[in-house]
Amino acid sequence: MKKYHQLMLLIISIVSLSLFLIYRHEYNRLHYVLEVFNFFGQPCNISDLQQTENILSHHDWGPPPVWQEHESGYIYSAFLTRQNEAKALTLLSDEKLVPRNCYFWFEDKKKPVIGKFKFSKVMSDENVRLNLYFYICEMSNSEHVPYAVSFSFKTRKDSELKKIMLTNSFNHQVNINTTICVSPSIYSKRRLVEFISYHKLIGIDSFIFYNRDVPHRLVKIITNLSTRLGLQAAFLPWNFPKGDSLVTRSVVENDCLLRTFGQTSYAVTLELNEYIVPLHSYSFNTFLKNTDSESGRISLPVQKFCIENTDTAKPISMVNTDVSDDYNYNVIVRYIYKNNQRKEDISTYAVDKGFASIHKYVRCSFEPSKTRKDKSILKFSTDLTRSTLFQLLLHNQI
Repeated sequence: MKKYHQLMLLIISIVSLSLFLIYRHEYNRLHYVLEVFNFFGQPCNISDLQQTENILSHHDWGPPPVWQEHESGYIYSAFLTRQNEAKALTLLSDEKLVPRNCYFWFEDKKKPVIGKFKFSKVMSDENVRLNLYFYICEMSNSEHVPYAVSFSFKTRKDSELKKIMLTNSFNHQVNINTTICVSPSIYSKRRLVEFISYHKLIGIDSFIFYNRDVPHRLVKIITNLSTRLGLQAAFLPWNFPKGDSLVTRSVVENDCLLRTFGQTSYAVTLELNEYIVPLHSYSFNTFLKNTDSESGRISLPVQKFCIENTDTAKPISMVNTDVSDDYNYNVIVRYIYKNNQRKEDISTYAVDKGFASIHKYVRCSFEPSKTRKDKSILKFSTDLTRSTLFQLLLHNQI
């Protein structure tokens, strides 16, 4: 009789455990659905967000930049770094074609005010004969703030001068901790969603995407959802006039630093397949507090992860943990800039990969000769999988 009692207790235990696991699974599914369709207790209709003729307000990063042909080169954006100084990011094939004159435009004046022109070379891409420059225009102190700047190789009529709208990058009040600027890349909805979701999870909630081909429908959804998600996402146009070049990243990084100057404490330029991973904390802000506060920038090593698993039910970063120790990637770093200084030569605090690194997920063209496991990002797995945007993606809602 005692044996039958024990058997019955065993059966009841097994049945109870099975029911508990089923209940837990259904509860999690319901929890995910509620997270997706009920933000802070308010129902959310995704179709309304993509069909509405309005886009909710977002942070003002200044006039949208655009590559425009200018005499012998191309100008992307211009910034007022001081009330009497402007800088413009410019592409040229030959230094002989650099302009000689510059002009400031004021709202209360019909004619432009001539300035003093100079330039500085940022970098070159010898493969495609492209040079990136800063065109700099200075003038005597003025009581008024200019709204545009012009450059010309020779003296021209006012009507022939092409105006480049200025973004004011001084006299701002810092109200954002960290902004990630994202270089233009081949569009992937999954990578975009996972990138935003992950970095929001570690405490970064401000993003500037240099947008080449993200569908406008998705831009509207993310922008309109940004308030409920607790983040800021801006999409700036990127109509690069040449083929892919090494200068692309430098243009984006310099535009990012000038555009966010004084408004965000830290700024970093990444690609969609690059993730900041702190090892000893769950928060990016906690990681920053433990670094050298005196340095002007922080360098993070880049580790290459070969993508072998693309399980659609899980984020790519959570199912690919093999690091390739190729030499080429051992010397690559990404810089996090302390965005409150304009020094040309700034000190760098180098972080060891044992404390934090950039995880870069790529499709390897050949089998790496040497690999190792790095599962440090897996501590974010549950929360990232449950994140609102990822769940929307998983349920084909965006």
